[in-house]
Amino acid sequence: MTEAVRNLSRQPDAPVPSGGRTRPVNGAALRWTPGPDELRLPSCEDKPVPQNTRQLAVILDCLDCLRRHWRGRRDVFVGSDQFVYWDKDYGRRKGSANSPAAPDVYVALGVANRHRNSYVVWEEGKPPDFVLEVVSPSSRREDEEDKPLKYAGMGVPEYFRYDPEGVLEPALAGFELDAAGGYAPLPEEPLAGGVAGVRSKKLGLCLCVEPCGPELLDGSLRWYDPAAGGFLPTSHELADGKRQADARAEASEVRAEASEARAEASEAKVAALEALIEKM
Repeated sequence: MTEAVRNLSRQPDAPVPSGGRTRPVNGAALRWTPGPDELRLPSCEDKPVPQNTRQLAVILDCLDCLRRHWRGRRDVFVGSDQFVYWDKDYGRRKGSANSPAAPDVYVALGVANRHRNSYVVWEEGKPPDFVLEVVSPSSRREDEEDKPLKYAGMGVPEYFRYDPEGVLEPALAGFELDAAGGYAPLPEEPLAGGVAGVRSKKLGLCLCVEPCGPELLDGSLRWYDPAAGGFLPTSHELADGKRQADARAEASEVRAEASEARAEASEAKVAALEALIEKM
């Protein structure tokens, strides 16, 4: 671990954004413009990053739920698949081994919620608070052995790992940075509907595996909000809910029109009866 990262890891934790506003780390102003190293350092690799559909669905669902959960917050940043630079000597010193990471999903509390070329730890003033890696067959050994060492050296307080194919045991595991600078496993806890999940102390949310049929393309990770007592809705659920609400509104409108037509017909009958009585 570099001295710069050691110093960052001693900074006070950003408060969990469970309500109200968080304060920037150490009271520093939020950085709304890229720093010089963010502009200088590469933001992509020459080689493509392959993903299978299951891995991609899980990443997109998790990312979408977290961004929607903190929509409107200026001091919570949710990122995905971009470089996180943590060694200030990387690229400047020959033989530097501390290459950047590229988490599948990560969250940084107390930093500006803005577009970034990359996340530069020494310019942001802190590492991400939470990292999630979704395992693919080609990355399984790296996600289990190498990346925890890198994220611990970076000073990331929480590292979560999910293997959609269930080769790793447990398939979903969460780890917390301990005083010795390594990761200790976080326990599972029961959630709603008999589902068990792992709580992120930093985010104030629980991550759990939702059983689903093998024919479904949906991701099988869900976020649960203990404070609200329910799961964060996915975009699919919100779309389904909107369609159902629209259908109910349309049915209600049809019923109202039918009721109005019946009322008009009744009024016409009364008017015809009154006209008949007048002629008698």
